[in-house]
Amino acid sequence: MSLMKNQANPWLTSNLLVLGLGMLPALLLIGVLLYFTAWAFAFSFTDLALVGRKSVEWSWVGLQNFERLFTRRGFLESLWTTVIFVFFSAIVGQSVLGFLLAALLRGTQSTIKTVVEVCIMLGWLLPDIVAAFLWSATTSQTGLINSLIIVPLGFPPVNFINDYALPVVTIANIWKGTAWSYLLFSAALDSVSREVVEAAKVDGATAFQRIWLVMLPIIRPHIATNMLFITIWTFTYFPLIFAMTGGGPGTQTQTLAVFLYNQSFSRGNLGFGSAISVAMLVIVGLLSLVYLRMLREPK
Repeated sequence: MSLMKNQANPWLTSNLLVLGLGMLPALLLIGVLLYFTAWAFAFSFTDLALVGRKSVEWSWVGLQNFERLFTRRGFLESLWTTVIFVFFSAIVGQSVLGFLLAALLRGTQSTIKTVVEVCIMLGWLLPDIVAAFLWSATTSQTGLINSLIIVPLGFPPVNFINDYALPVVTIANIWKGTAWSYLLFSAALDSVSREVVEAAKVDGATAFQRIWLVMLPIIRPHIATNMLFITIWTFTYFPLIFAMTGGGPGTQTQTLAVFLYNQSFSRGNLGFGSAISVAMLVIVGLLSLVYLRMLREPK
């Protein structure tokens, strides 16, 4: 008995060592994230600046930065712009379009499917700066839309990127990010048993009813997972918006990420910028809790 115990201990020790080494990168990553989160939280209670005297002789200001968030228009306007951008470009645009394309192309092997997938993946694989340049060039007053559609129809050219900045940025982000939803929903729909779908069809269910009453309940966890990721990504998304409009014209496309950048680096208010980042962290955390509840199987 003692011999078996002595033989088991080295085996257990070696496995625990391997497990600990395997978890080390994740623990280091979590530690780094917690470290910078703690510093951002601490700086949110200060008047720290990027340059000048306050960059070295900053002081504690208590809740002044958080009071400023809700008593001045900048943060609340940017929050509303972010909500609109996230809802239409991620929740409605990327998620719905990705599911519709996955449902329509499910089980098909054709040239049309290949062309659609190439177009979707192209937007996802292109760097944000390149995508921003393409959309800016396409929607400018001398761009492709005006040259091929607006002017030939006899209408004066329209500067879409200036006159309709938020819709243009929203459409560009839909094109940029739909590939993720399409790939996830394609894999989810492929896991749905064809026998179940065929049984519903035999029972007289229409195509819409088969999707709404059969497929969607089965892939419900995948829908919640997709919504969780694209909401977080879009809520904190920065490069495409900043490269296309810089948050303008005025503040029309100034989302919270752009507002955070402008306050922290353009104006140098690192303390106030830290308060913005903490507020964004809280909002994203609450949204994550909502989606995690959706992931739970209904009782």
